[in-house]
Amino acid sequence: GLHNRWVEKEPVGVVAAIVPYNYPVQITLAKLVPALAAGCTVVVKSPPQTPWISAALGKVVAEHTDIPPGVVNLLTSSSGEVGEVLVTDPDVDMVSFTGSTATGRRIMAAAADTVKKTFLELGGKSAFIVMDDADLGLAAMVSGFTICSHAGQGCAITSRLLVPESKLDEVVEQVAGTMAGVPYGDPRDPGTMMGPLISEAQRERVDGYVQGAVSDGATVVTGGKRPDRPGYFYEPTLLTGVDPNATVAQEEVFGPVLVVHGYRDDDDAVAIANKSIFGLSGAVFGTDPDRA
Repeated sequence: GLHNRWVEKEPVGVVAAIVPYNYPVQITLAKLVPALAAGCTVVVKSPPQTPWISAALGKVVAEHTDIPPGVVNLLTSSSGEVGEVLVTDPDVDMVSFTGSTATGRRIMAAAADTVKKTFLELGGKSAFIVMDDADLGLAAMVSGFTICSHAGQGCAITSRLLVPESKLDEVVEQVAGTMAGVPYGDPRDPGTMMGPLISEAQRERVDGYVQGAVSDGATVVTGGKRPDRPGYFYEPTLLTGVDPNATVAQEEVFGPVLVVHGYRDDDDAVAIANKSIFGLSGAVFGTDPDRA
């Protein structure tokens, strides 16, 4: 007998998109566009820290597109209950969440009751491995600037720098020079490389990690404090003498704080890099592509 088989791809249905504050335009669009292209309707929950972004996107959808009413819905609220309703409501078919691992775990658990699909992009503590054949000056510059990108408020930012023990002092000096030279201030000024953190609460959190690291025996090479100026700024901070198991090396700081580890050989570098619950991104800096 003849057997016919076919595959039909169907929209999942109602997608709840829960967005973080750090890249709210890009992340909202990255959730919205594929969902709409697949034929879904979307409820976007904007981050409480950046409600105007969602309002502006909603205005664009309402006034400049032919998307029918009810297909794109934008919620702004500072209440955690809104996210909870979206995650537990049986009428929501899928939750797309970008944010912290702790919140992601809670969403995954809560979504299980209604057997929802979940798409989770969670935290990172990504390693930047400098190999012994690398251009050290370039590696120092790239790693130093990267940690200051968006004041360190990026899940994929490489926040652990791994350097061969024999080159440690040299690289630390160059990275410190790069970080100390990063101009920070008003984001509207074209000369500004780094803006402020999102809030005073976030600045307290970042400072708590740094002070905790110092108590654990780490050394602040540059930065390590709130600058004396208005705004939620934190100085680009470089920490050495950090044990790979230390809190500051294991948890996501979400601020401009780079920790440095020395390593013995390639295997040791890989072992240190892998000593993490996270697996979001990473970088290897060297001149031999095969070895890298």
